[in-house]
Amino acid sequence: MRSRAVLIGLTAVLALAWTAASAQQTGNGQIFTSVNQKTADIFTNTRNILMIVGAIGVLGLAAMAFFGKFKWHWAVSLLGGLALIAFVSQVITYFGLTAPQ
Repeated sequence: MRSRAVLIGLTAVLALAWTAASAQQTGNGQIFTSVNQKTADIFTNTRNILMIVGAIGVLGLAAMAFFGKFKWHWAVSLLGGLALIAFVSQVITYFGLTAPQ
């Protein structure tokens, strides 16, 4: 009996919170816009850092080729990863989602 009263009270509190949240819809829009912008910034910065690391990897492959230790599967893996990083925003856009620019 007591747990039923707690459940009803919790449901009432959640309903009131949902009503208050939907009443402040303009404020929530600003929050989601800010979160979306920060996510786009993080995505862009991470992609730039990964491209720099990939460029260093390509230089490492060149040095390994100079010393005769070149392995094709390393080169294919590195270039495949760089291509995936470069084109991920186009893939996301293709599937109907919005990708950071």
